[in-house]
Amino acid sequence: MTEQQLQDFLRSHIPATAALGIRVLACGTDEVRILMPHAPNRNHKNTVFGGSTVLGATVCGWALVHLNCPQAAGNIVIQSSQIRYTAPAHGDLTVSAQSPGSGDWARFHKMYAAHGKGKIDLAATAFSDGLPVAEFTARYAALAGAQTK
Repeated sequence: MTEQQLQDFLRSHIPATAALGIRVLACGTDEVRILMPHAPNRNHKNTVFGGSTVLGATVCGWALVHLNCPQAAGNIVIQSSQIRYTAPAHGDLTVSAQSPGSGDWARFHKMYAAHGKGKIDLAATAFSDGLPVAEFTARYAALAGAQTK
């Protein structure tokens, strides 16, 4: 899947990605990286709104699961998450989620095949002006069967 195909998929399945101007910079089974422009994501302090940051991190992880489990056809949910804000984001936000490792994906796929549901823990980091501004961890679940609307 190309960056444009993933961006189109996200915009059709998660409309907030369009409203917030999220753009896919890189995508693959090892990493997903997105750009969130400052203007539509800023708060009253002229820094990136915390809710936008967590949404971007959530989307990054969601997309990484989608790329590693296309057979779920986007039927992916976030089960739990935690975010730690380390600095204010004064400029555009770049968020990156990286694969945890082949062993984790192997367990995920084994669970998915056996039970129709695979779970995996992922991490994402948000950067602004080249500095880390947030650390995010989450557990995602991909479900077999038709996507609910």
